[in-house]
Amino acid sequence: MAVVQTTVYAQNSLFRYADKQYELFNYEEAAEVYVTAFDKKGKYKAAKMAAKSYEKLNDYTKAYDWWKKTIGFEEATTDDFVGFVNAANQVGKMDEVVVAMDTVPNLGKLDKINLDSLMSWYNKPYSVEAVGLDSLNSASADFGMAMDAKGNKYFASDRGDAIGSKKAAIRFDVSNDMDKNQYAWTGRDFLTVYKMDRQGTVATINSPVPDSYHFADPFFLEEQAVAFYTVTREVKRIDGKKIKARRSLNPEMDFGQAQDEFVDYHPEIYFSKIGENGEFADYSPFPLNNALKYSLINPFLDEGSNKLYFASDMEGGFGGFDIYVVEYDSDFNFGEPKNLGSTINTPGDERDPYLFGKHFYFSSNGHFGLGGLDIFTADYENGEFLNLKNMGIPYNSAQDDFALTLSEEGTEYLSSNRLGGKGLDDIYMIKDMFRRFLARVEDCDGNLITSDFETEFIKKDEQKAVEMDRAVAGEIKANIAPEAEYELKISKRGYFPVHDANISSKGLEGTLLEREYTMIPVPYNTTVFVDLVYYDLDKSIIRSDASPVLDKLADLMSQHDYLDLMVRSHTDARASDEYNEKLSNSRADAVAAYLSDKGISTNRVHEEWFGEKELANDCGDGVPCPERLHQLNRRSELVLMAFADENKEYELPEDLVDLCSKPNLGIQMNIPTIYFDFDKANLRTEGIKQLERLLLLMKERNGVQLALEGHTDVRGSEAYNEVLSEKRAEVVRAFLVDRGIDEDRISYSWFGKTRPVHSCEEGNCTEAEHQLNRRTEIKLMLNQKNINASNEEIQMEKMSYLKKKGLIGDAGSEGIYVVTGVFSSRTNAETNVNENRRQGLAEADYFFDSASGLYYCFAAKFDNAKQALAQLNQLKSAGYTGAWMLTL
Repeated sequence: MAVVQTTVYAQNSLFRYADKQYELFNYEEAAEVYVTAFDKKGKYKAAKMAAKSYEKLNDYTKAYDWWKKTIGFEEATTDDFVGFVNAANQVGKMDEVVVAMDTVPNLGKLDKINLDSLMSWYNKPYSVEAVGLDSLNSASADFGMAMDAKGNKYFASDRGDAIGSKKAAIRFDVSNDMDKNQYAWTGRDFLTVYKMDRQGTVATINSPVPDSYHFADPFFLEEQAVAFYTVTREVKRIDGKKIKARRSLNPEMDFGQAQDEFVDYHPEIYFSKIGENGEFADYSPFPLNNALKYSLINPFLDEGSNKLYFASDMEGGFGGFDIYVVEYDSDFNFGEPKNLGSTINTPGDERDPYLFGKHFYFSSNGHFGLGGLDIFTADYENGEFLNLKNMGIPYNSAQDDFALTLSEEGTEYLSSNRLGGKGLDDIYMIKDMFRRFLARVEDCDGNLITSDFETEFIKKDEQKAVEMDRAVAGEIKANIAPEAEYELKISKRGYFPVHDANISSKGLEGTLLEREYTMIPVPYNTTVFVDLVYYDLDKSIIRSDASPVLDKLADLMSQHDYLDLMVRSHTDARASDEYNEKLSNSRADAVAAYLSDKGISTNRVHEEWFGEKELANDCGDGVPCPERLHQLNRRSELVLMAFADENKEYELPEDLVDLCSKPNLGIQMNIPTIYFDFDKANLRTEGIKQLERLLLLMKERNGVQLALEGHTDVRGSEAYNEVLSEKRAEVVRAFLVDRGIDEDRISYSWFGKTRPVHSCEEGNCTEAEHQLNRRTEIKLMLNQKNINASNEEIQMEKMSYLKKKGLIGDAGSEGIYVVTGVFSSRTNAETNVNENRRQGLAEADYFFDSASGLYYCFAAKFDNAKQALAQLNQLKSAGYTGAWMLTL
């Protein structure tokens, strides 16, 4: 029995000693004794108090271990589970946080909504990272970055001489007198201010206030050489009377906790003028100071409005530390303090006020956050605080995050004791961790498309949409992660969507990835090809002379699935209207059947039939006409149209990636040349049939113009032939105008015998060669471009245009380049070249064009267009769909 009594007595003695050390804020000593007591008896109280002691020491791992032991006891309370959840959160064990909340759903302090908010912060992607300032931080506590007008940086630290553990590092002296050589809570030096100049040299700044222990929170005014700061000093007299009671410095300067047996010295705010050498020349107390009753910390001055913000635990607040504001004049006479109210302040602690523009920042453990102190922001408008929000990760962590400041150039600094730091508290700089993606969206003329387009930007490995910045018209911006791949879709009604599945930051040098995209309007209902087929009298059978025409249509429709055919069939005026309508229907069906045999779906062939209602000439009922004119009426008009459904969103076909430079979608029309008899300017029957087809085209393409050129053979005088060539151009023009084509759409010129197809210089031309010289040539024009030019001709026109515009300079040597990309930075150009070489393009290289400031990457250079075009076609077949030819 005596043994039991001795054990109980020894256990109680350990608890009494540990509790006393806990009350004296000697938390490390208390923790060690509570652990010893637990090892001896394993009691609930010992585990809980060990957890609370390590919590006070910010030893998160040990606090977690001991809270986990604590909640294993039947005596565990709701507060114990709250302590465990906080500790598990602080060491990153979110799975245990979730389990704890699910297993104790009726404990009111474990709010499921808070858990949802917490998880949303952890799961939300962020674009910046907090980087510790290794050149500044130490193994001690370093916090509170401040800057003066000269660019010097200041911070508070206890990095002075640390007291070794053999000297009872954080135990109060047994005499209960204040130890003036160390800070009892930490066993290290008291806080003081350090200065880092522009060269990185760090020096101590001494407090100008006598008997100071802690010296921290410096704030430098810009318009006056004045600094405000916080000191905790020994108060020897009050109202002239000496203080005789036993005393101890308040162990945590920011959170005064009165002890009945001691006099607490609370921090106060002072301000000093700054001398020319940067020294604090004098000192003046803030009139609200009361070192024995409450604390004043974290001075911040808004010079524009002459207001001082600070944090204090003075009576009349919401609880803990609140943030206050007080006005002052040019002589630093201060008015009455005003509490910022319930939007900012809570029953917890709010501190570190900082106003930047219209944004107010502060730290709080009273608003819900990730753990400990978190940094919050609110909009500040007309004296009101609105839209309060937690700044989230990485500004905040599961530990204490506080003292956000911004430099004039916008660099953000904060202080934190988060895991992975160099010391107890460290100073961090917020750094953009992402690369920037910038895309410009243009139309075919190079003008920015400023509105009404939608974007979808996806990170491939997560298949999640990335938020995009569309603040600048015609530009798309986004943050992209390093070593990641993305895909982008840009959509606009009436335009082909743009897809880019090859956006990658892998291997990117620098921080900017640029792209330029061209949005091409969908050329709905664009006629790209027309022709006519003719029928025998009273027949709907496809004649042999129609087969080549229909074969070409079948070939075009097989190659291009965006083409549909309109078939409009007619008859001459002989027989009844009813009979002729059925006959024209049969003729349209015959065309559809012919194409179906060639593999063209009937869904892509749209039939119309008109009988004798739309005659090509005046050979109506009862009008005597020769057979050749009746033949012109027995016809099917074949109109090949691209993108016929205006309600459909079409994808850009692979063969139209350079559609901006393909005015007729790259499909050549059958544009006739009209030939004439010797010394004649009248139209032949065959010429009329050719012009009927041209007439159909002109009616289908209202925006198209014609350029006519009249010619003769080389016989006869120049004067005679000039007049004859004019007549040959004019007769073609007159035919089309008489049939309803606006004369303003037709221009004509004549060249006599100056431009023969065959020169006949030796006078030995055959009659067939003379015939080829007697002609009117027809060019189909759209926006001053020949839309019937070959692909090679179009490329050459494009290059000529670029040179005339000054977009292509003389940096590259003469030749024809097959271009694979154009970039605004050398880095991107070199990346493109390296990729080309890896793909086997041994001659790949780039040149810089000074006129445009752009880098042109090319697969190879050639001396003639034929070789270059062959290479271009090979590249496009291999997937280089954006390649094109450039001539210098």
